[in-house]
Amino acid sequence: MAKCGAWCLLWGSTFDRKYLYLAEHVKDLGFDGIEIPLTTQILTSLPIRELKERLSETGLAATFCAGLGPSQNVATNDKKEQRQGIEHLKKCVETVAEFNSSVLAGILYGVWGGFSGNPPTEDELNWSAECIRKVAEYAESLKVDLAIEPCSRFECYLIATAQEGLRYLEKVGKDNVGLLLDTFQMNIEEKNLPAAILEAGDKLYHFHVCASDRGIPGKGHIDWEGVFGALRRIGYKRWLTVESFWPEAGGGAGAAAKVWRQLAPTPDHIAKEGLELVRKHFP
Repeated sequence: MAKCGAWCLLWGSTFDRKYLYLAEHVKDLGFDGIEIPLTTQILTSLPIRELKERLSETGLAATFCAGLGPSQNVATNDKKEQRQGIEHLKKCVETVAEFNSSVLAGILYGVWGGFSGNPPTEDELNWSAECIRKVAEYAESLKVDLAIEPCSRFECYLIATAQEGLRYLEKVGKDNVGLLLDTFQMNIEEKNLPAAILEAGDKLYHFHVCASDRGIPGKGHIDWEGVFGALRRIGYKRWLTVESFWPEAGGGAGAAAKVWRQLAPTPDHIAKEGLELVRKHFP
C-alpha cells in the first residue's frame, strides 16, 4: 500500500505546540504521515521532542516541505541572499534527518511568490542550481533527498513544468535531487498530466494530491485514473501527500495560497476524501 500523508496547514496557519494534536487526528483519519512546511517561523518554533513523542505513540511518520523567503533567494547573484537561502535549506535538511525522514520537497530553487517581472534567465537558473548543488551535497551526507516543485506562473516564474524541472536537475547534477509534482500546479501548466509523470519517471521523488481548485481531490476535473495509472507505470513507491489550504486557518497559509472561500464543508472532508481517492486508485 502506498504511504499517504496529510498536509498540516489544512488545519492551521502554522505548526507549533498548539497543533501537536494533529498527529493523533491525522492517524485517526487513516493517514500514514503528516507533512510539515519548514518555514523560518516553523523551524524556530517546531517542538521537536514533543512531536517525536507523538509520532512514536501513533506510529505516524513526518514528511517535510520548505520554501525560501525574499531574503533567502538562491536564484540571484546576491551572495548574502544566496548564503541565507543555503543556510535555511541546510537547517531544513537537518530537521528532515532528525526525524529519519528521507526527502525535503518544495520550491527550494527560488522565492515562492517572488517575481522579477521577466521570464527566468539562464543566469538565474544557474545561480540557483549552484546553490542547490551545495545543499544537495550536504543532504547527501545525511541521507536526505531533495525534491524541487515546478510551480504555476501565478506563484513562481522559474520552473513551471516537469520538463523544465528535469532540465534544472541536469544543471544541478546530483542524484539525490529529483522532482515533486503537484496536481494543482500541473493542471495549470501541463498539457497532459499523465505524460508529465511518465516524463519525470524515476526522478519523481515526492507527489502532492491536490484538486484542480485546491478543494476536495476527486471533485474537480483532474483525470485521476490517468494520473494514478502513470504513477503505477513508473513504479512510484514514495510518499503521496493530500494537500490543500483552508481560508479560516488564521489568514497565513490560506491567504498565501490565495484560497479565499471554503472549498469543502470542513478540512476533514478534504483530507478524508483525498485519502479515499488515493486508496481507491493507488492501493
